[in-house]
Amino acid sequence: MTLHLTLSLAGSGYHPAAWHLSSLSHAPNAASFQSLVRAAEHACIDAILLGIPVEGDIDRTNTMQLDPLPLLGSLIAGTRRIGLAASWTVDFTEPFHVARVFATLDHLSYGRTAWIARMFDPESLLPLIGKPPETDGVAAYCARAGEFIDVVRKLWDSWEDEAFALDKASGMFADPNRVHPINHAGRYFNVRGPMNVPRPPQGNPVLVMRNPPAPAARAFVASVAEVILIDAPSRAHCEELRQFADGREIKVLADLLCILGDTEDAARRRAETLDAMAAPTYGCARFVGTPMQLVGLLADCQRQKSCDGFNILPAVLPDDVDLLVGSVAPIARQRGLVRTDYSGTTMREHLALPRPRSQYAERASP
Repeated sequence: MTLHLTLSLAGSGYHPAAWHLSSLSHAPNAASFQSLVRAAEHACIDAILLGIPVEGDIDRTNTMQLDPLPLLGSLIAGTRRIGLAASWTVDFTEPFHVARVFATLDHLSYGRTAWIARMFDPESLLPLIGKPPETDGVAAYCARAGEFIDVVRKLWDSWEDEAFALDKASGMFADPNRVHPINHAGRYFNVRGPMNVPRPPQGNPVLVMRNPPAPAARAFVASVAEVILIDAPSRAHCEELRQFADGREIKVLADLLCILGDTEDAARRRAETLDAMAAPTYGCARFVGTPMQLVGLLADCQRQKSCDGFNILPAVLPDDVDLLVGSVAPIARQRGLVRTDYSGTTMREHLALPRPRSQYAERASP
C-alpha cells in the first residue's frame, strides 16, 4: 500500500510561535505560497490543503490567514498536477454558492480540486440553525450539514457529462434530457437548479472532512466524506470509519504536526525554543525528529495499516516544508512508501478515488 501525503499551509506555520522563527520576512502572500506549492509538486505530494485552522494560537498572531478560495485560484496557474483543496464551512453560506465556486475551480484546474467541508462545534451554532425538539444538537447539526452536502452534489450532477449538444445545425445548445432542475425542497434548503456551470471534470470535486469527536457525527462524516482527517494514526479508528462508510471508498489521513531537524538534537532544540515562546495546545499528533526518523514513522504506519497516509502540518514555514520535500520525500520514494510520480491528472486519480456518475444519469439508465 502506497501512502498518500498531503500538506497543509497556513500563515507562518502550524506552531503558535512559528512567526518568531520563520525565515519569511513578510506577511503571508501569494508568492510565498506559490513557491511552497511548486516545491511540493516537484516532490509529488498528492495535494495542498488550504484553510485548515491553526490550533492553540494564544495571542492570535498566527491566525492572520489569506482566504483559501482566492488563494487556491491563484495557485492553479503556477501548477500542473498537484491537487488543491480549500476549506469552506457548511454553516455560513448557501449550497448553490459552494457548488458553483468549486465547479468553476475544478474546470480551471482541469480536475485538481477538493472541497474541505468544515464543520464547527454544533453546540455553539444551535442558535443559528435551530434545535428541533425531537433530536439532540449533534443530530440536528449533522442533518443540516448532510442536506447541505446533498444539495451541492445534486447541483454538480444537474448537468450530465454529455449535456452540451452544441449542435448548430439543429440549434440545440444542450440536450434537455441531460439537464436536470433538481427541485430540492428539504427541511433546511429549497433549491431549484440546475447549476449554471457545467459538470466538474471530476464529476464531483473530492470531499474532505475532519473526523469529529462525537460518535454520531463520526458516523455522519464517514457516510459522506471521501477523505477523512483524523487526529492520530489508528488502525481501530480507520476500521470504524470504514464500517460507517458501508463499502464506499474512503481515504483516512492522519494529521501530523512536524518539527524537523537535520539531527535529533537540532529538532529537539527547535521544539523547545518554539514551545518556550508559546505553549502548544494541539489537536493532532506531533512529531519531532529527523527526516529519516519521520520516514521510519511512515513505514511503521504503512506496515500496521493505521492510516492511508498523512496530512503534514509543518511547524514553521518554509523550513519544515524544505526538509519535507528535500529530504523526507526522496527517502520515502526510495523505500517505496509514497508515489514516485503522478500517474494521473486529477486529484481523484492521485488519491485512487472513483469518479462518480451523475446521480440523475443513473436514475435515467434502464
